[in-house]
Amino acid sequence: MSTPPVASPPASPRAVPSEERYRESVRWDRVTWGTHCVDCYPGNCPYRVYVKDGAVVAEEQAGTMPVVEEGVPDMNPLGCQKGAAWSRLLYAPERVLHPLKRAGARGEGKWTQISWDQALTEIADHILDAIEEGGPETIIDEGTPGEGGLMTGLMFSRLVGLLGGVALDTNATINDFSPGIYLTFGKFDPASSIDDIFHAEFIMYTHSNPAYTMIPSHHFTSEARYKGAEIVLVAPDTSPSHTHADYFVPIKPGTDAALALAMAQVIIEEGLFQKEFICEQTDLPLLVRVDNRRFLRQTDLQAGGRDDQFYIWDERSGRVAEAPLETLALGEMRPALTGSRTVQLKDGTMTQVVPVFELMKERLADYTPEQASAMCGVNPELIRTLARKVARKRGSIFCGATSFKYYHSDLMLRSYLLVLALTGNWGRKGTGPVEWSVAGFDGPFLSFAKGKTGRAEARNVLNMRKALLELVKREDPTRTEEMAHIELMHRFSQTQGMIPPAMLWYYHWGYKEHWNNREYNDPTMQRPFDDYITEALDKDWWKSAGRTAPAATPRVYFEVGGNALRRTRGGQNLLLPNLWQQLRCIVSVDWRMTTTGMYSDYVLPVAHHFEKIAFMFPTPHLMNLTFSDKAVDPPDGVMPEVEMAVMLAEKIEGRARARGIGECTDALGTVHQFAGLRQQFTVDGSLDNTEAVAREWVGDAVEAGNLPEGTSLDTLREQGYMRFLNWGIGPMSHSQAADIKTDETHTAFTWHTEKKVPYPTLTRRAQFYIDHEWFLEAGEALPCHKDNPPQGGDYPFVMTSGHNRWSIHSMNITNKLLLQTHRGRPHLVMNDDDAARLDIRDEEEVEVQNDLGAFIVPVKLSATVQPGQVISYNGWEPYMYRTWKGASDLEPGMVKWLHFAGGYGHLRYWPFQWQPVPFDRGVRVNVAKVD
Repeated sequence: MSTPPVASPPASPRAVPSEERYRESVRWDRVTWGTHCVDCYPGNCPYRVYVKDGAVVAEEQAGTMPVVEEGVPDMNPLGCQKGAAWSRLLYAPERVLHPLKRAGARGEGKWTQISWDQALTEIADHILDAIEEGGPETIIDEGTPGEGGLMTGLMFSRLVGLLGGVALDTNATINDFSPGIYLTFGKFDPASSIDDIFHAEFIMYTHSNPAYTMIPSHHFTSEARYKGAEIVLVAPDTSPSHTHADYFVPIKPGTDAALALAMAQVIIEEGLFQKEFICEQTDLPLLVRVDNRRFLRQTDLQAGGRDDQFYIWDERSGRVAEAPLETLALGEMRPALTGSRTVQLKDGTMTQVVPVFELMKERLADYTPEQASAMCGVNPELIRTLARKVARKRGSIFCGATSFKYYHSDLMLRSYLLVLALTGNWGRKGTGPVEWSVAGFDGPFLSFAKGKTGRAEARNVLNMRKALLELVKREDPTRTEEMAHIELMHRFSQTQGMIPPAMLWYYHWGYKEHWNNREYNDPTMQRPFDDYITEALDKDWWKSAGRTAPAATPRVYFEVGGNALRRTRGGQNLLLPNLWQQLRCIVSVDWRMTTTGMYSDYVLPVAHHFEKIAFMFPTPHLMNLTFSDKAVDPPDGVMPEVEMAVMLAEKIEGRARARGIGECTDALGTVHQFAGLRQQFTVDGSLDNTEAVAREWVGDAVEAGNLPEGTSLDTLREQGYMRFLNWGIGPMSHSQAADIKTDETHTAFTWHTEKKVPYPTLTRRAQFYIDHEWFLEAGEALPCHKDNPPQGGDYPFVMTSGHNRWSIHSMNITNKLLLQTHRGRPHLVMNDDDAARLDIRDEEEVEVQNDLGAFIVPVKLSATVQPGQVISYNGWEPYMYRTWKGASDLEPGMVKWLHFAGGYGHLRYWPFQWQPVPFDRGVRVNVAKVD
């Protein structure tokens, strides 16, 4: 354990006045800027870090954020209790201070302290062994956001990529992808700034407990409420957030689609919808053939027609008219929303067509408030009240992260978005859905693409990208800048960069048995799961995923700043008997001993926050690049990830030379040279340390226009953060579809609503009708409600989850100070009537069990939980449970077969976007008293 120096106390307490003793306790030698570079919401909170006698002794919220828009509160103070206590982790007993090598069986807890030279030499040899045996694709980088910011994971991903290995898509591994939002908009990540919600008049939180999980930004909701906004909380259980809401709407777990569709039914039935908005912004006026339920396409009407040219019925001219491809503006056309018409096809036959809106009305006939109430448990009159309020107000439906972790999460989100569409509630201040996104800092992307350092080279890369975009747009002049960007990202992903890990999960992680279990899937799945996988691969829908599966058996696995055995659905019960048995070398790169570390072969200790330079990934939520400086030196034997990755590159190159291995060839035929690997990785040696990389990134970001001219690492050291000026060129850079204004809150999608720029969907509109053959087969061309299938087996309780209040994931869960603010150990929240029936008392241990296994945990009884529901908050380390197993070990990690669909407009992979991700909410379990 690393212990901070402690000043010697005065000889006698009476010798120094109490005020002076207090002042001495809070004095510091110097202060630096810092932030906590972790995957939290909203993240990027600026802190001041205080150093005394070479140790961090305190940190506090900076509270220096300016007012952005007149009349809107500033973002101060930004921060939470985890941030205020974070520096305790620098000197925590779980800190790893030297490279460790496993000395016994994996998980046995026996380690040998070794030198850096030995650790990196052996890991390099494992990498070369794996490449010689099965090719570079056997090297896996588990792609997580990492504890330490952009430099944590990106450097190892770059090294693995240079070897021809694969990095898994971050958004898949952490399960933070929303398929419902993507299906509708062709991107999942509209993310207005956190202060934009202040403009709202109606804020509906679903699948969220913002008082717990949005501590830095929740004050904007309260401030909006002070000026008259109404707050609604929709949740199965009563959480601390409900006391700050005007309406608490208890709902059966996983039934939000029924609630939202009933709200939509009321809005249409009572004529409360915004016709102009839905005609312009959505696919609801597009015509669908009654005979085959497919959109009417130009290919139906003429030979050689476009498959993505769709039609409306223009009431002004009384005939079929092309829906514009290059703009959302309709001009003088007046699209019909109802009625049936007859059109002549190219072969001379006649067919009936109806607008999507007509089909939607038919669908919603099954979702009157009374009918929906039987599905979701919400009172019919309350459904009507909510529908009328959102229709008449400037409103936002904030779908929290739990909303896309249910089996039918896509249907839930599509249904809520339908409500927003009908009421015109996106693309103006205080409206829309809110997701997470990353943008505004091109430094990492540019530095990886450059052949030499300097802004001139960054300019060359930017010009090359611009030229490529122009070529893509020339292929189809109707493409928008965003569409061309996505097309470019999609093509790059076929041969390089991250891959969607679904096929690896299927063939090597152990999910295949679960995904093929009929009982765990929805009954409307017409064929065996394996049939859909086979079809997807045969039709080459997942070319990038096919780079690794099923042929390449994983052999070397890097977990950098993540904790796969805690986070992965199925956890130890799934990974240990499957993936772990195939791996020859498991490397955990972390500052602490995690559950994953305990089952690794090597643990490499890294510098913690404030012991290295770091950047949190910037987001539209705060609109800032936030800097975290090196305040103190790391302990001896510990180093930052940049220096570690450089040493490993050098060691791989040296061991390859010693073994006579000159190159390797990946599955796509690309040759990767080992000679000069270090030079290539460090750009001819210029970027071989953290400071140099940080300076290069900032300089490149200035060249890209992300940051103002004159910004440098030195100015960031003085200011701590900088508001970015543009979205950049990263994968998610165009998703906001909005201009950045220095004196206004950021509102997503204004390009669509104000400039009439089309959406990147098949129909180029917000799309509610998906006429892919699989969706038609499943009855999900339009959103509907379906019950959550019994994942995990036929058991009486539904287990839900969410982020706890005391930790960002598992990073702070063993912080001794924070442990004193709650029960200090894992617990299961259970309805008190259910417990009484089973003779279970508060604080007694219970066994939670299903088909996958069991874990033992103390129970916390509460009337705030619905009967039949139990809650196991995530974030607990499995080793904190008596049996070293937790809730994630009981999650089968199901994915929905429809999310393997491709070959259809926007249903294709590009980084962070369309791909299958496992679900973890609504798992079935049994709960029994432990004898």
